[in-house]
Amino acid sequence: MASSKGTKSKSKSGFSVTTLVTAGLVALAAAYFAYRGRQHFRPPVLSPLKAPKLTDLAEFDAAYKDQMLWGSYRSGLYFGMRTRTPKALLSGLLWFDPDDPNTLNEMRARHEAKQGDGLTTYGWKRHDGRTYGTQELVDGEYNITLSMLKSFGPESGPGGDWSVRLQLARVPGIPSRRRRISVVMYLGDEDAPRQPWQVLPDGEVADLRSGPATLVSGASSALAGRGGGRWALHALETTSASVSSSRSRGCRVDYLGMGMEDKGYLLKVKELMLSTMWERLERQPSSNRFRLYLPNGATTSADLALFQVTCVLPSAVDFAFTSSGAVESGGWGERLGSLLGPGLDEALAAKQADFDERFERIFGAGMRRQRQPGASDAGASSSSSSSLPEGTLEVSRAALSNLLGSVGYFYGSSLVRTGGPDSEPQPYWPAPLFTAVPSRSFFPRGFLWDEGFHQLLVQKWDPQLSRDVIAHWLDLMNAQGWIPREQILGEEARTRVPAEFVVQNPSHANPPSLFLPIAKMASQLVAAAAATADTRGADGEELARVSAFLRRAWPRLEAWYSWFNVTQAGPAASSFRWHGRDPSAVGELNPKTLTSGLDDYPRSSHPDDSERHLDLRCWMALASQAMYDIGSSLGLSPPVVERYRAAASLLSDLGALRRLHLDEAAGRFADWGTHTEDVQLATRVITVPGPDGQLQPQSVTQRVVTGSPPRPQFVPQYGYVSLFPLIMKLLPAGGDGGDAGSGSGGADLTLQQLALLQDPSLLWSPYGLRSLATSASLYKKRNTADDPPYWRGQIWINMNYLVLRALSYYAAAGGSGGDGEVARVAAAAHDELRLRLLKTLVGNYRRNGYLYEQYDDESGRGISSHPFTGWTALVTLIAAQEY
Repeated sequence: MASSKGTKSKSKSGFSVTTLVTAGLVALAAAYFAYRGRQHFRPPVLSPLKAPKLTDLAEFDAAYKDQMLWGSYRSGLYFGMRTRTPKALLSGLLWFDPDDPNTLNEMRARHEAKQGDGLTTYGWKRHDGRTYGTQELVDGEYNITLSMLKSFGPESGPGGDWSVRLQLARVPGIPSRRRRISVVMYLGDEDAPRQPWQVLPDGEVADLRSGPATLVSGASSALAGRGGGRWALHALETTSASVSSSRSRGCRVDYLGMGMEDKGYLLKVKELMLSTMWERLERQPSSNRFRLYLPNGATTSADLALFQVTCVLPSAVDFAFTSSGAVESGGWGERLGSLLGPGLDEALAAKQADFDERFERIFGAGMRRQRQPGASDAGASSSSSSSLPEGTLEVSRAALSNLLGSVGYFYGSSLVRTGGPDSEPQPYWPAPLFTAVPSRSFFPRGFLWDEGFHQLLVQKWDPQLSRDVIAHWLDLMNAQGWIPREQILGEEARTRVPAEFVVQNPSHANPPSLFLPIAKMASQLVAAAAATADTRGADGEELARVSAFLRRAWPRLEAWYSWFNVTQAGPAASSFRWHGRDPSAVGELNPKTLTSGLDDYPRSSHPDDSERHLDLRCWMALASQAMYDIGSSLGLSPPVVERYRAAASLLSDLGALRRLHLDEAAGRFADWGTHTEDVQLATRVITVPGPDGQLQPQSVTQRVVTGSPPRPQFVPQYGYVSLFPLIMKLLPAGGDGGDAGSGSGGADLTLQQLALLQDPSLLWSPYGLRSLATSASLYKKRNTADDPPYWRGQIWINMNYLVLRALSYYAAAGGSGGDGEVARVAAAAHDELRLRLLKTLVGNYRRNGYLYEQYDDESGRGISSHPFTGWTALVTLIAAQEY
């Protein structure tokens, strides 16, 4: 295995050979960075990279695919199951008030997860990412507790069986009155069914209390394999005996089965259902109370079946989906005993106990750990478990569960613009994506830089599941080494996205945050080699899987790394620039940098090719070091890995970093570009052709320079970007000033940056680190007349996590040199920031029932999209002190 520790033999000049070789490699790296922007051969944009797929690795074998075939993978719904197949067999849940005319008048049925629905709270309380989950949905007077369980038995077909329990109750405190609810469970097939569906094959259901009823059966190519893809859906009312005995009848069942050539109807199930109910009312007007029911009919060619179960609160209903493992199955009866009713009670209780035990084993110790007096252990905190905010365990468990429960499976083609801005977008090749999504209500699709943060948490809980997600992302790389930064695959995802965000540009990047969890994998191999650990047994098997994954990923990581160096080159050697800023965007106060992930964070006021972006340079330092660590951990040849060590050395050189990005007068790191602070949005009147062809006045808001013209300079906006040298651990940790090549200042510069970090007039707030200093000219400023501030003061949890990760590092490494001042300052900052963040997140969740996209720096209140089940779920790692 290659190692950075070589034999220090001497050359005739007296210098070590290692020193000379490293110097030569650094020179080569510098030359590479200087010339990387020149023209080069570019393979086709719309062709995949010619490298073996990671999703074809042996660890994702037939047994794994079978276990993962079914899941709660319809991220944009309150609840939905689907198969991991291009054309899916899928299910979904709706609910509504059957006695309220506003159900029709206002389309007030719940299906897609939407903030506009105004649910008091919803989200997974527990979800293991594979077989089990339970969530609570509170909607007005309704409180729905939903539990999901997958089961595998000798008679099960592909993907096994699954059960859904719905416990339907009133919200406590609501005045007691007779109240009904209708829940609709539906099944649809995106492919042509393999055999005709049988809707209510045993006849219409009179009473779900008397025993399991088979609602529908059929066969699907999504379950092709043993049993011919045969399946059935069953239901049983499980309302408690004391409640059930007081009623004359149980829950009512109504149904609709239909077939349509256009599979787009699966996106419009709610509208289809309500329009059918309206037609029924028109045909059969009732003189009694207003009531909404499905018409109880089915076609002989159905590939969509809806089952409306209407109950008086409180009630409970179980549904079970069974797949057949034998072509000539003798029936489903015996199996249903473990999938419905008391058998499901026992299975759910066992799964909850297993989940809680596993969560405690993985995360509990970190929540209880506290720093010993005088110690500088980065993994510890001065806050004992008893001083953590009340409810931290509950919120941490829910955060992990919401992230796992938001994992979706998508299939389709990205739209890519390969020509000029007016060229017609072209489809990427059709491909699957298995990914967590940031928000079920607002962003139910894949985002590249978000995923790197998601997988830091997922890999701690389930390493194989995390590798599966990362594998799907890396398999989307094209022949040039580019990955589309926003994945909108399939019509179900595309219907939730504004048109201007659908088309992707192959010259635009996104932060390579996937290197964060991938580097964690490499560190496992490095640690095992250093400890000369016995690689037999379970640990050895896991290390073998990690090694195989990284080896298969290597050509893709090389291509990705190279793509960044070629396409995102800056104007100076070893500088980088985010492409995609629009110089003609005069309607924006500061043209957005969507590609950086920080959207409206202030960059230079007038974008041009002279820009040097600090955060991208630091991301590339991380990527370079990760590439070296991965290559060396795999034992790749020195010529292959040493160039990455040289690049990492060059990008982490403090002298070069200071020259390119340190505003010495202000003592702050910053971007460089053509900039002026004297800009503002102004409204003026222009004339434009009207509908009749006549000119008419129109008011427009545009950016105007009000004073000093733009000139090349450091951008004097202090915020998250300024923290990147600290975040990526590029500043000296000890008191000796670091390596000789790091320039002057050493730990003094680090202490200076730590002081800036904790300055309340800048980023340090009672609730966490705000994204932009209160003293910045664009703090909380709107970017257009319609765009509120986004990364201009609000608190974001992913960036706060990265800062905590760095402070944890400096708290440990800073004690190794000098007087340990860096360690003491970093440790204190870590402990205080961690506690402030936990109070903010836990307090908001307990008051409002949600994790949020961002938090207000003045009040600590959660704001913007919710539930934000993506990187805000890092609260679990923050509480557990896992960095």
